[in-house]
Amino acid sequence: MDWYHYMIEAAQQSRFNASHWFRYLRKVIFEDYSYLTNEDVKKLLSSKELTDFQKVSLKYAVQENSPTHDYVVSLNKPAKLANVQKLMEKYKHG
Repeated sequence: MDWYHYMIEAAQQSRFNASHWFRYLRKVIFEDYSYLTNEDVKKLLSSKELTDFQKVSLKYAVQENSPTHDYVVSLNKPAKLANVQKLMEKYKHG
């Protein structure tokens, strides 16, 4: 299965569920590269299988330095738990 068909299937699986769609996007879009070619993106944006929301979010997710791209990339990074650790310490001894 190529990445275009993977995203078509992902769009169908995540239809009307934004968080699910973004989890699929994070599997193909990374900080410095994307598995999707420009041609894949063009075909996806004109596809009837994607909702309008999916098309708009895909369009901006592949644009480096856009807020959507930054958000998708951040989904692949570990959570910063420093504040949670401080709270745990506070209530453990308090």
